[in-house]
Amino acid sequence: MSDSKSDDFQQRVSALIIRNQNVLDILTKCQGACGKICRSTIKTATGCGCLKISADKRLPMFSEYENLTLQEKSGVAGVLCSECKSTVENEIGEMLFYIAGLCNALGLSMRDIMKKEVKNIEVLGKYSLR
Repeated sequence: MSDSKSDDFQQRVSALIIRNQNVLDILTKCQGACGKICRSTIKTATGCGCLKISADKRLPMFSEYENLTLQEKSGVAGVLCSECKSTVENEIGEMLFYIAGLCNALGLSMRDIMKKEVKNIEVLGKYSLR
């Protein structure tokens, strides 16, 4: 067992990603998984109704950002029901699987990428808004 969960996950994916080892296959699987995440998230509002998604919020002024609620920031109100939560989690898990596969194909470490991103967030703070 390696020293981090991301390393362990990445190693397990390496052992299991047999049919899609080519980077082109992995990229198309990432794109498909992203589409599934979008669809399952949208279905929480349009199908189940456990969430309400608002698309009419304007981008806040930089000085207002810290005072906004999570709902105002995300445009999401409500709580995922157990079925929708399970579906969305499964789709995100599939995406993570293929991201790990892409990292493996390119010789990258998920742990190092996450550490670098955390460092950027810590250094830039609210100036790293995307």
